[in-house]
Amino acid sequence: MDPGGDGFMFYKEGIFSGPCGMELMHAMLIVGYDQDPDGTKYWIVKNSWGEGWGEKGYIRMLRGTSIQGVCNMYGHSNFPLKSPETKNVEL
Repeated sequence: MDPGGDGFMFYKEGIFSGPCGMELMHAMLIVGYDQDPDGTKYWIVKNSWGEGWGEKGYIRMLRGTSIQGVCNMYGHSNFPLKSPETKNVEL
């Protein structure tokens, strides 16, 4: 994904929706997903920048936006399938 831009670099809390770049230069780990009380869906993502960044080292990123995702997070993604017969439907 592309963590470029002040919004991402100085993220503190909330659901991040950009703006940011669309290059592929940073790897992060999606560890979960949820939605807030108004129904906004988001990914829970772990960054490698330590607990002093974001929400104790994590960021909530808007989910279900486009084929590339926020900050091109789906640009070169790897993820397991639930099983060969049951495909994931989140992406």
